[in-house]
Amino acid sequence: MFEDVHPWMIPLTFFYVIIIPIGVFSNIIMIICFFINPRLRSPFHILLTLTCLADGIHVCGQIVFVVQLLTNTYSYQSTCYFLNFFPVIGLTIAAPLLMEIGLDRLLAVSFPIKYRGFQFQKVLYTSIHLVFPILYTTSILYLGFMERNNELVKCAIPTALAGVSFKVFTLSSHVIYMSIILAYLMTAVLLKFHDTSSRFKAVFKSIGVTVGIVLFGWAITTVSNTFGYFVTDDFEIFNLIQMYSGITVNIAISSNLFIFYTINPEYQLTVKMLLDGSFGKLPTFTDSASELQNLRKNTKSQES
Repeated sequence: MFEDVHPWMIPLTFFYVIIIPIGVFSNIIMIICFFINPRLRSPFHILLTLTCLADGIHVCGQIVFVVQLLTNTYSYQSTCYFLNFFPVIGLTIAAPLLMEIGLDRLLAVSFPIKYRGFQFQKVLYTSIHLVFPILYTTSILYLGFMERNNELVKCAIPTALAGVSFKVFTLSSHVIYMSIILAYLMTAVLLKFHDTSSRFKAVFKSIGVTVGIVLFGWAITTVSNTFGYFVTDDFEIFNLIQMYSGITVNIAISSNLFIFYTINPEYQLTVKMLLDGSFGKLPTFTDSASELQNLRKNTKSQES
């Protein structure tokens, strides 16, 4: 079965056979929590749920790779682009969504009164946050579409984007992740100087841990992909570097449920009630923005 396969591809297969169902299950439960708990319907939770959707689709992109490896088949790179079209969307849109979540948290702490007003224009406010992720993802998809080729490849997410498109994605990821770090650091600093509700702190801690794990994974991935261009001219070796560097990312995007269940009481309660079938008893909707009034004791400057 593996006679014509590079030996270092085989451990990857077993890793993805394990991580795919975990990642799909984890992110599906996070999405279900959004729909069954009315308290998880704020713009922040919408962005978070979209991120989980992107992560779940992303991890599904490894299915094609595993099938081709087990059956010892290949596909044209142009075909691979379409086979992994939706997983590539999940790959490229997740980081911009995390950046927008960071900006949302920063706005909530910096301008609590104005932020509460934004919650009453939920559709408009969320749509504004989605502009950059959509434009960024569309640009990468366009570049990938324009440079499709007929090279035979083992179809994985990195091989779905060829040449310039993957290089642009890799290098631009550095800028996006630096922006994420800056947004979350600024939010953390501001939280030290302002009073916040325990609920807000739990939410921020949950997303902070998630971002930390994802950033660690993406740091390894983007650095590996960047230096891969300089350490080898062998296309097969370069693909190996790309796919192995994606291990940490796939672990990160598969851990959303476990992080939020461990740290965030609301998600913990929702998951428990989902499992025992009592989610109909969940509390009625209370706009989370009302709790942001406690972010500052003195808010008179916000009124002016």
